[in-house]
Amino acid sequence: MVITIDGAAGVGKTSTAKEVAKKLGFQYFDTGSMYRAVTLHFLEKKVDFFSDSEIEKALDTMELKIDFSEKNNMKLLLDGIDISLKIRNHNVTKNVSAVSAIKSVRTLMVNIQRSVTENGNFVVEGRDIGTVVFPDAKHKFFLEADYDARAKRRMADFIKINEVININEIKKDLIERDKYDSNRKLSPLKKPTDAISINTSHCSFEEQVIQILKHIESKDERN
Repeated sequence: MVITIDGAAGVGKTSTAKEVAKKLGFQYFDTGSMYRAVTLHFLEKKVDFFSDSEIEKALDTMELKIDFSEKNNMKLLLDGIDISLKIRNHNVTKNVSAVSAIKSVRTLMVNIQRSVTENGNFVVEGRDIGTVVFPDAKHKFFLEADYDARAKRRMADFIKINEVININEIKKDLIERDKYDSNRKLSPLKKPTDAISINTSHCSFEEQVIQILKHIESKDERN
């Protein structure tokens, strides 16, 4: 079974998805980190985002491995190196939306995501998981939050990796990223029509997890 949790950056997808997976005994799967990994690879190889030939070459030579050896976590290995923290830096964050909009990148990532989840139970988070990758998922959720709350959360993420970014700059980046992600032609960020919306702006972490678990329990009981 696949449970999808979609939403923009900083709404609390990661922490919520991890905890829901833990409570249910499912595997946590962060698809957004895969696009970050490709972005890091492109930046390190100095790939021109507008060059099809350079993109194709970079994808062909990329050795990306998803490590699910830890039940409630996932690690990404690029060319055998754990990049789970490195992909969270500001430079990757600034460029990931542009890389995510590239058709060949999305096609490859979606194929991997579907293949990985064929056998097993997963809580999958991302931006097009309920709309494009797993449109038939039984349980779908869409998290939302205001920009102030999201900026604070994103700043806390940067502090964890010893990067200090001005919160106003973070807020500006979030607004621009939302506009870009929501208006791109390929797999835009949008709420699945059959998803449950949860606003996390003023929710405690425990409250948003409980809301999701209650919806799942209630729907399963009805069926």
